[in-house]
Order: sequence, then structure tokens, then C-alpha cells
Amino acid sequence: MTSGQGGRLIGPPIAADAAAYFIDPAYSNVSFSARNRMATSTRGAFRRFAGTLFLDSERPERTALALYVTSSSIDTGQKDRDADLCSAALLDAEQYPLMSFWSSSAEAVDTNLCRLAGSLRVKNMTMPLGVDCEYRGRTHGPQGDERVGFLGRSVLRRSEWGSLWGPVVHAGEWIVGDEVELLFEVSAVKRAPIRWWP
Repeated sequence: MTSGQGGRLIGPPIAADAAAYFIDPAYSNVSFSARNRMATSTRGAFRRFAGTLFLDSERPERTALALYVTSSSIDTGQKDRDADLCSAALLDAEQYPLMSFWSSSAEAVDTNLCRLAGSLRVKNMTMPLGVDCEYRGRTHGPQGDERVGFLGRSVLRRSEWGSLWGPVVHAGEWIVGDEVELLFEVSAVKRAPIRWWP
């Protein structure tokens, strides 16, 4: 994957014959919530994203996710606040147009629950990130396409990211606290079987 400044793409290690599912943005959501100085929460979503989910029905621990998000697509319902969040003080969307997450391993926690261990890249930093995932079932769309649903949750602490730490102010008030909860609601469509070679 890339930060938006070039460099080789990095992706998850995928097992041979894994089934590929492409995230459908029309039925998926990438959102966040962060406590602010007013003792409430700043909530928003990213409107442009793409990704692939790889599943192996015989080896669930081989589950892998690659997700790309356009930084400037952040939407909190206020254009001025969105501009502050896209500024160099936080996402620096002009210099780093992409954020990305890719998992490196998966661990079954309970029935329909697993934890993805991976890496999140924001701006010029890459840090470990764990995502708790709930499998929400398999279905078929109107055109007969096979779909799977997942709900993923994680928490990012800005104090652990030097390039994201510091006050982000809008109208004289902090708008992002230290802990940022990330939420991934995914509906993914199965594509033709693939085989990966090293």
C-alpha cells in the first residue's frame, strides 16, 4: 500500500485459492467517533474508499483485509470542520491523499468473532492496529451475487502517533480528543476464484 507519495504497494499475505470479496461502497460504511472538549463526540464518515476481503472457508485464520480510504472524503456534516480535519494539523490530505489498512493475521475469538492484526498507515506513519470483527452472515444480492457482511471496531490513540498529536481546533474548541473509535461496516461481493503465486 502507499501513503500517496509513491512507493511500492504493500498488501496482506494471501493463501492460495482464497475467495476474494470486493467491498461495495454503496452498502458499506467507514466512520469514526472522537470525544471532544465539549464532553460530546465529533462523529463523521469517509465517503470514498475501496478494499478487498479474502476468505478461506477451511482456514478462517487466513482471513485478510486490505482497505484504502481517501483522506479528503471526510464528512462530519460541517464543511469548515472538515477543512480543519483535512489540514496539515491532522490528516494533511493534500500531501497524503490516501490512508490504508492491511491485516497480517486473524485470530478466532468466538463464534462469528475474530480479531484482525494489521497495520494502519496515516500520513507518513505506519502503526500496528487490531480490529475486532463480527461476521454478520452470507447472502445473495438482487443479481444473484454472493455477499458477506462484517462489522469491525478499533480504537486509535492520537497520542501514539506523533504526526497526529496536538490540538485540532475549530471555532475556538478542540474537535478531536485522544481516543478515536473507528467503525467499519462492510458488505463485500464475491468475485471469481483467484490463485496467488509468490
